[in-house]
Amino acid sequence: MSIKLRDYQEKLVSEIREALGKYRRIVCVCPTGGGKGLVLAYTASLAAKKGTKTLILAHREEILKQNVNQCRKCGLEPEIISPKHRDVPSGIVACGMVQTLRRRVEKSEWLDYVKSVRMLVLDEAHICDYDFLFDIISDKCFICGYTATMARYGGMTQAGLQYNAIVLGPTVKDLIDKGFLCRCRLYSLDAPSMDDVEWDYGRGDYNLGQMASKFKSKARYVGAVENYERICPDEKCIVFACSSEQCIGLTAEFNAHGIQAKYLLSGGFDEDEELSGDRKQLIEDFDRGDFKVLVNLGIGVAGLDVPSIKVVMLMYATTSVVKYRQSLGRAARPAPGKNGEFICLDFGRNYERLGRYEDDQEYSLWHNTGQGGGVPPVKECPQCHKLVPVSWTDCKFCGYHWPSRQETYQAELQEIVSTTSGEEETLEQYVARQKLAGKKNNWILVNVCIKNADNQKEAFMRAIDVLRTKHGENISPKFWWFFKKEILSKVKVKKKEDTGPSLFAQSGGKR
Repeated sequence: MSIKLRDYQEKLVSEIREALGKYRRIVCVCPTGGGKGLVLAYTASLAAKKGTKTLILAHREEILKQNVNQCRKCGLEPEIISPKHRDVPSGIVACGMVQTLRRRVEKSEWLDYVKSVRMLVLDEAHICDYDFLFDIISDKCFICGYTATMARYGGMTQAGLQYNAIVLGPTVKDLIDKGFLCRCRLYSLDAPSMDDVEWDYGRGDYNLGQMASKFKSKARYVGAVENYERICPDEKCIVFACSSEQCIGLTAEFNAHGIQAKYLLSGGFDEDEELSGDRKQLIEDFDRGDFKVLVNLGIGVAGLDVPSIKVVMLMYATTSVVKYRQSLGRAARPAPGKNGEFICLDFGRNYERLGRYEDDQEYSLWHNTGQGGGVPPVKECPQCHKLVPVSWTDCKFCGYHWPSRQETYQAELQEIVSTTSGEEETLEQYVARQKLAGKKNNWILVNVCIKNADNQKEAFMRAIDVLRTKHGENISPKFWWFFKKEILSKVKVKKKEDTGPSLFAQSGGKR
């Protein structure tokens, strides 16, 4: 079957092939709704049709099925690796579930198969499920990961230890301008404060139980439904909840207001057969329009393909760029009746921490081990000159208070038409500004470390990455280790009292 790629997809395929000519392990970033699955299958088919043994992996059944279908469009008939398919693949190309493969590689025949693969393709490459493969795959194997958001959560392995380079696809704004994605109409609420919510370093995000307790009141359920009725009545809506209790409570409240809703938990079945049920069937019914609102607990973040969704309701607060942008991406695909836009009802003020849907994002192979699954914007404190999260209204180092924002929030959702002031500065922007001012590398690196005293080494590594990739600086390994050992250790700064997350979280490639 002849496949016609969009112009940006052709360009992306070309850049992926070029990158694989230089590096053995790459990761490609393409926004949700940008046709990542077709690019994945097409590039895999180019390898497979040359006789290269190719393995394509996913972590959800829905994504596996999508990959199989895309491969078939590209003229491939892949073998399947799943609980229902037990044979070791014997052909050139296979599509599988990573969880299934992880269990089976304990057997020698499966381990031998994995070691024989010469092209490994990983969908949703930012997740940690694939990490075990990097220890057993052959050194002769090429690895190509695909993701909509190259970011990892707090305790996960650094992607820079696994991949050599990032290939950046089109931006969300590019795809909106071309008509391939919808514009986001954003509404936000004066949401519950997260200041007293503890940080979960294992998740790299807010403590889930404490955060969920902020959203579980009957008043919030009623408010969510009333705002849906006011802003977007009768529109197909997916709700992202943060607990099973919230899923059930919100679903009941929608139905009490005469709005047919059902919920979906991660287990697939629930005791309430009228309001829940089989995962596959429920999604099919929702896609067909049998009910208006689907309340889910994590199921819809990745792999849900229902273009007719027009409304995304965020009933959670997060610092994870991955979770936030993939949630929005569930409604971003064009469809009849959407008029080029979708609606986000943000009940967690997530846009303040993570930006608008159309905003450019920064991506790096190195994540901040203390921060969430993403790279939220930062700003420089005018008093102590430390770089801090843009969401801070008071500097935790020196106590400086930023003036109030111009937007006024009320007890009901209001459309957000502008974002914050120009005080935000990323690590990348800081380095660029100092380079423009004529500062030398050693001066820049020392001052980067001073601004992030709690995690000097990580900040130093990220600054090195910025200098190399964005400014064409040829920094030798000898210089790198000398500087790290001899100079970094001599930087005298006051350690921060707060043991919270490191502050340099936004470095790397910008789209």
